[in-house]
Amino acid sequence: MLPYVHISAGSFLQPFGLLVATGVIIGTMLAVRRARKLGYDVDELNSFITWMLVVGFICGHVLDDIFYHPSEVLKKPWKLLMLWDGLSSFGGFTGALIGVLMWRYFKLKEIARIPQLPARIVSALGAAGVVHLVLQNAPQFAQLSDTVHYAVPAVAGLFGATSVGPGGIGLYRFERRKTLGAIFAYVDLILSVFPVAWIFGRSGCSSVHDHPGALAHKGALFAVEYPRGFPPGMSPEVVARSFTGPRDSYGIIEFLHGDAYRYDLGLLELMFTIVLAGLLALTWHKKVPTGSYIAAASLTYAPVRFAMDFLRITDGDVADPRYGGLTPAQWECTALFVWGVYVVIRMAGNRRRGFDPASLVMDARASKLSLETNATAAA
Repeated sequence: MLPYVHISAGSFLQPFGLLVATGVIIGTMLAVRRARKLGYDVDELNSFITWMLVVGFICGHVLDDIFYHPSEVLKKPWKLLMLWDGLSSFGGFTGALIGVLMWRYFKLKEIARIPQLPARIVSALGAAGVVHLVLQNAPQFAQLSDTVHYAVPAVAGLFGATSVGPGGIGLYRFERRKTLGAIFAYVDLILSVFPVAWIFGRSGCSSVHDHPGALAHKGALFAVEYPRGFPPGMSPEVVARSFTGPRDSYGIIEFLHGDAYRYDLGLLELMFTIVLAGLLALTWHKKVPTGSYIAAASLTYAPVRFAMDFLRITDGDVADPRYGGLTPAQWECTALFVWGVYVVIRMAGNRRRGFDPASLVMDARASKLSLETNATAAA
């Protein structure tokens, strides 16, 4: 049995947000580092990552609301705009895929530029407005004083204004690429390091227990000692404040020992991700066929996640919806597994033709410099 872990770090120092942000930063750093080592075009990779992350985060919330909370969306359609209020992992994966496909076909072209002074005003108002909306609507900030609710957006506005440089802010539009962007090698690169970043993401989920699973019997392997009498989706802060049972405290970390034994799906996936990340990391120093990481991640994650979703809650207000007897994630797992099989077949075809998709994303400048260096050495 595992205790119910609660991290009490104050209203602004939220473990979920900090861990997710850390995962994004570390994942990006590892991807760029490996790209340089492999000789990939890093500028194109950074553009690729930006499109993937932005669309992924947007869809992670929007698709979560649409497929997991459709009744709430019908009552409050504007909830789709509250990007901080709920995320779905497969919604994020789907959004990342959409972002990648958009990057393949389009690029941003600057059409105008806002001068520095008006740009600073726009940036300040935008930053202050977004932070104000978050503070007003995110439940973890409900207890803050009115002074804080207005002081923090003001500080955000100040940072927004000072972040604008002398060149102002550019305005862009989508423009279709003349030559399609090569995505296969970049996706393979991202998936070689993504499980490491995902460890931090799932650690965030585990820290706030936002994926409670089915009830378990006492002594069940990896079951968590959830406190009895609280709805499974209740905020850990509320649970910790109200819980009167045994607990162990170590600074900001508390271990609560309840008697409502339940699986924590975020924690289970975290354990699997640690193993997968470790196995993939062992291959980073080796030359493996392009597409190997796509196939490995797809063919391992899909069946594991498919099986774990049978441990989701099936009744009550927090029950996840089913479509044809399966959760949305299980349907996507099926598609992901089929995609993994397709990648294996494609890799076999590339090998027969003697074609390496990585050749499409090599940095021409680095290759030219390498040739010049070799020529100089030979002379």
